[in-house]
Amino acid sequence: MTMRHAITLTLLSLCAFSAKSFAEEAAPANTSAAKGDSMMAGIGLAYVPEYAGADKSRVLPLPFLEKTYSNGVFLSTRRGLGYETALGDFHVSAALGYDGGREDHKKSYLSGSDDLRGMGKISGSALAVLSVGYKVGSVGLNLTTKQNLSHREYGNTYTLGMETPIYTTASDQFGFGASAEFADRKHMQTYFGVTAQQVAGTGNRYGLYTPKAGFTNVSAGVNWTHVIDSNWAVRSAVGVNRLTGDAADSPLTKRKTTPVLMTALVYKF
Repeated sequence: MTMRHAITLTLLSLCAFSAKSFAEEAAPANTSAAKGDSMMAGIGLAYVPEYAGADKSRVLPLPFLEKTYSNGVFLSTRRGLGYETALGDFHVSAALGYDGGREDHKKSYLSGSDDLRGMGKISGSALAVLSVGYKVGSVGLNLTTKQNLSHREYGNTYTLGMETPIYTTASDQFGFGASAEFADRKHMQTYFGVTAQQVAGTGNRYGLYTPKAGFTNVSAGVNWTHVIDSNWAVRSAVGVNRLTGDAADSPLTKRKTTPVLMTALVYKF
């Protein structure tokens, strides 16, 4: 997967930058942010693998901007353009997002990997991101699907996640998050398979491989939010991601288990 896609999947499971969550943590109860309206901007650093299965990792900048409205509409560099609402005990959302694809060589420090040279580029694609969540006590459960719109041949994914606070004070909250991703056959072939053409393109560096649909990875980690004042907060996470099934057995996979670290400074308008 691309660096941007890997960051999105992993960090969403470890500590989602929820505008509503941060507003509730940082804003007084009588402010518009506490009622649902907010705007956030942030910059951080993330230590992540070059692609899913890579044995090399790098530190990347992680900027984001997000505007949410009390009517449920949100516009975000992280979540896309969408709408979220509560239906009884369930929380549902739908958004139009984007996946940047994957380069087949190292274009710069920020993107690509030479370990994929000859595999061919995976183009960027528009996504429909649908999610439903349910809270059991302090534990939040979430099921999200990402459906490819502009490149149906790239396939789709389904992610089951959970998160729960483990320790909370007036200014700090520690939490735990975990997730498991399931991918259909097309998605598995796109990101972990090797066709006969790709075997030739890589100079037989990778053998022919046709994965089946199945779970691609599981991840778990802890996150920490420190609220500095009503506008500023620091959000950090440390976790681990483990490729599973046919994704782990792919010849492109050089390292099945990788650490993921992230920290960011967040400002709420």
